[in-house]
Amino acid sequence: MMDLERENRRLQSTVNNLLARIEENHKIQQHYHDFEFQLLACTGLQELLQHLLVDARHYFELDAVSLVLLDRDYSLRDLLSKLEIPPFDNNLQLRNSEDFFNVMYPRPPAVKLGSLDVLAASRLFPGLDRLGSAACLPLVRRGRFIGGLHFGSLSSNRFSADKAADFVFHLASIVALCLENCIGREHLRRQGQVDMLTQVKNRRSFTLEFAKELERAERGGDPLTCMFVDIDHFKKINDNYGHQVGDLCLKRVAQAVHKQLRKTDLLTRYGGEEFVSVLPRCQAAQAEQIAERIRAAVAEMEVLTDDHRHISVTVSVGMSTWRPLGERAADLEHLGKQLLSQADKAMYAAKRDGRNRVCKLAFSQV
Repeated sequence: MMDLERENRRLQSTVNNLLARIEENHKIQQHYHDFEFQLLACTGLQELLQHLLVDARHYFELDAVSLVLLDRDYSLRDLLSKLEIPPFDNNLQLRNSEDFFNVMYPRPPAVKLGSLDVLAASRLFPGLDRLGSAACLPLVRRGRFIGGLHFGSLSSNRFSADKAADFVFHLASIVALCLENCIGREHLRRQGQVDMLTQVKNRRSFTLEFAKELERAERGGDPLTCMFVDIDHFKKINDNYGHQVGDLCLKRVAQAVHKQLRKTDLLTRYGGEEFVSVLPRCQAAQAEQIAERIRAAVAEMEVLTDDHRHISVTVSVGMSTWRPLGERAADLEHLGKQLLSQADKAMYAAKRDGRNRVCKLAFSQV
């Protein structure tokens, strides 16, 4: 009888332990699912990276998180630069070759839990002095390896090879899906905002950005300068050398103008051979200096054609500056049109005066 009671107690204890483990696993699963739902709700790449590289560290009580992405053609690097997404303390890394991943992951890629050698730890977690254990999650999408997400802990017991990897494996698949979606969405969004030939803003995007700058200038009482840049004798370039050379001139001029602008300035291909730049918090004198640098930079460059002919290009620049008077404008949209019109008139004045020059007109509100 005593043996039977002892056996019952042992079985009951085993059942209780199993139930406790089931309950604990359910909590862990729910914890991971909640985080995955946050990732799936992200609509932008920066928001997703913030969740992965900052929020995940606190959410999962980690000492370090890093994300290494494969960027064979440098398109992701270019996208991050255009979106001005930070490197997150060097915890976001881009690699243009699979060599790094071939060392880190077996083939086919599988989740790795446990310790890492010193070299791998320093590469994955550059800000961590020492590493106890890590979870290395390969990111695979449509059978294609796209990178790796890495969780680091100072504790050697946090991640070990004998622990189940189901939760982190599922998380890796969600992360890969979200990265693919957000990167694709950002590329589409950018294509809708950018002139594909010159890679500067298109007119549709300009309309939205210009309205924001007008509101910002009015709110802060800061000057706002509008600048028209028009390529001189562009029709002759197309007629004499062909449209391919004309396109090359457009690209080179856009690059030259962009190099002379400040980071906060807006550059748009407004139409044909005409570019518009909006310079926030820019007094007329400073804007005139920038305009002169643009004119000189274009005049100094030469466009080399496929048959090795050198083409000289010049631009005429017109500008006008609005200084808010400290009171709200009756019609900000109309004011913006006037500012554009004044800068456009100034550009045509530069054309009449002989081209390859800068002309400014004082802004007058009608």
